[in-house]
Amino acid sequence: MPQKGGFIKNVKRAVGIGCQSLQVFVGNPTGWTPPKLDPAELRKRGEQVQEEGIRPLIVHAAYLINLAAIKEEFHQKSIHLLLETAYRAEYLQARYVVMHVGSHGGRGFTPGIDFFIKTLDQVLHRWPEQVELLLENTAGGGTSLGGTFISIGNILNKLEAKTSVGVCLDTAHAWAAGYDWTTEEGFQKTMEEIEQYIGMEKVKTIHANDSGTPRGSHRDRHAHIGDGYIGDHGFRQFFRWKWPQDLPVILETPEMGSHWDAINLGRLRYFSGLISEPPETPEK
Repeated sequence: MPQKGGFIKNVKRAVGIGCQSLQVFVGNPTGWTPPKLDPAELRKRGEQVQEEGIRPLIVHAAYLINLAAIKEEFHQKSIHLLLETAYRAEYLQARYVVMHVGSHGGRGFTPGIDFFIKTLDQVLHRWPEQVELLLENTAGGGTSLGGTFISIGNILNKLEAKTSVGVCLDTAHAWAAGYDWTTEEGFQKTMEEIEQYIGMEKVKTIHANDSGTPRGSHRDRHAHIGDGYIGDHGFRQFFRWKWPQDLPVILETPEMGSHWDAINLGRLRYFSGLISEPPETPEK
């Protein structure tokens, strides 16, 4: 949702189009400095979200955060901002904080993963117990980390901290990384990899986004549900799988705040079998 109108107004608007779960930023998603911490205001917002029947509330960490950063200044800023995000999520009574795995920046894939794990262990020892951190798969390519479910599984298995860490599965990122949602064989292979290396019980949130780029492009370009390369068949196959009924699904599709929000939501419900007819799409 756009920021215009304030937090509660946008929560009510989301509820009005049928949203049951929400994801928010607690500050500028492309900035290093979060707003001044105001526990009373955050608690009030969290209570109002619950009163509107939203379950769960999810916080997305800023995009700049990179726990594998080579430059020490960025590394320390990333640690600080991630923890500040977690503390704000706790006051909001949010269940999850979602974070991109990041980039090794030229350090190399294996050293980058090792450094990420070492840093994440340090962060988790200061992490609030009521909030669970979710690692989001990336589009891969270049110096990006977390482009495969195997690599994310390796991170989870090597963490020493006892704090629970789960996974946020982004459909568009997985597609861009080379995973296939559109064929029966590709879908089955992908789900088997998630089960073997991560465990389905670790998938706590789904980012449902179509992709504006071909499979394996390693480019992160989201599209409206059914209008991209994953398409109707891919999403129908994905959402007819045996997902838990209470698994939250978040839309990160283009044109936030427009009529497309309700359309994308309706398409998800149609592909999930919750409604019998797809929503009407206005002519372009």
